[in-house]
Amino acid sequence: MKIWIPLLLCAESPAAMAIMRLPGYAQGSDLRITIEERAHAITDVIALIVSILAIIGILIGAGYFAIGQAERGKSYVVGSVLGLVLAASAYGIAALVVGA
Repeated sequence: MKIWIPLLLCAESPAAMAIMRLPGYAQGSDLRITIEERAHAITDVIALIVSILAIIGILIGAGYFAIGQAERGKSYVVGSVLGLVLAASAYGIAALVVGA
């Protein structure tokens, strides 16, 4: 109960109302542009994460090659390169759809 009283008093004051900001599309910008920007940012982050994981996989495969387990190293390297190719393809398709 102690928490609600200050929040209610703060929410009803004119100063608190003046500080609140509306989202960009509510201030007159286009909602479609906002969604496209977010979609582009999400695809950038996913592509970055997949690329980092693929590079780590290539390094692990190189480590297996170095210690003499060529078959296991080959499977890591092939899987990682395939992951990079798929991530690049997905990123390219998403960039075409989003219109980046």
